[in-house]
Amino acid sequence: MSGLPSFSFVGSAASSAEEAFWTWRSITSPLFDISIPDSRAVDAFQVNVDSYHLGPLVFGSVSANAQRFHRSPLTIARSGVDHYLVQLYTHGGYAGEVEGRAIEVRSGDISILDLSQTVRTQAERFHNLNCIVPRSMLEPLVRYPDGLHGTVLSGQTGLGHVLATYMQTIHKTANSLSAEDGAAISEATASLIAGCFGPSAESRETVATAKRGALLLTVKRYIEANLADPGLTVEGITREFHVSRATLVRMFEPLGGLSGYIRERRMLRCFAELTSPSPSHRSIADLSYSWGFGNEAAFSRAFRRMFDMSPREARAEGTLAQVAVQRYRSGSTGPIVAQWIRDLRV
Repeated sequence: MSGLPSFSFVGSAASSAEEAFWTWRSITSPLFDISIPDSRAVDAFQVNVDSYHLGPLVFGSVSANAQRFHRSPLTIARSGVDHYLVQLYTHGGYAGEVEGRAIEVRSGDISILDLSQTVRTQAERFHNLNCIVPRSMLEPLVRYPDGLHGTVLSGQTGLGHVLATYMQTIHKTANSLSAEDGAAISEATASLIAGCFGPSAESRETVATAKRGALLLTVKRYIEANLADPGLTVEGITREFHVSRATLVRMFEPLGGLSGYIRERRMLRCFAELTSPSPSHRSIADLSYSWGFGNEAAFSRAFRRMFDMSPREARAEGTLAQVAVQRYRSGSTGPIVAQWIRDLRV
């Protein structure tokens, strides 16, 4: 039996600390935009990475200097990744903002981030263990999946201790596990994560947040399946689900309003089509109309506000990105773990 697919990067083996930093940025590009609090510190940057592919999961460890992590709407659109990221900080921690809410993680704590949503944090020098779980694997196991983003389990709690011990055990034994072992324990790992974080998500749901109700999840799935339908409107959704407009307004207010949410999801689809490996040859106008935008100029302005680039610039960037991917797949070296993250499926 073959061992787990693995990837390691030792920053000190790079030709310079600056090269180590840029390699690290490339590794994490599907997850975050990374920066150093003091640009002069790049010359002293240190990082060590070990990653393992456990069937539908990616598990690993990272030791690195202080840095900032930002997952913006542009990062979300570029990566096409909407997994969950679970992190145990064995040393150090971070503080920041998750969808407008403060978050703080200390040594020994475990956090979970929903990568379909935004986050901005700053970490001190740290060592962590991390597990990336596909949404389709974890979401059905949690009653209120929308309550997971930014949840922190204290290492002092019983559930926090159980999950931390489990993650440390995987880390210690990963080199001796076979690929078959990794696939076998992946479901148990997702179930344990759901069991440990689920009660916290549910308790947050009871604090009066319609944002995280079961109806919200159902409506979001309906929206996702009907984004190309011109009839996808607030009025149409109220008829489909037999709820009042006021109820929908309250539910989606934390997400920028229902109309804003639909517009954002359509914009992300437009970005994905513009930068796709199999690009459409449709004009920008045709593409915008097909995703429910009635005015090309208004679409282009909204696109720039969201992504800080024009639709044409996004299409050009996608072409350049595909050239880079082809070079990588044709044999040049690169961080395979970044591709693992993008390709995760159950």
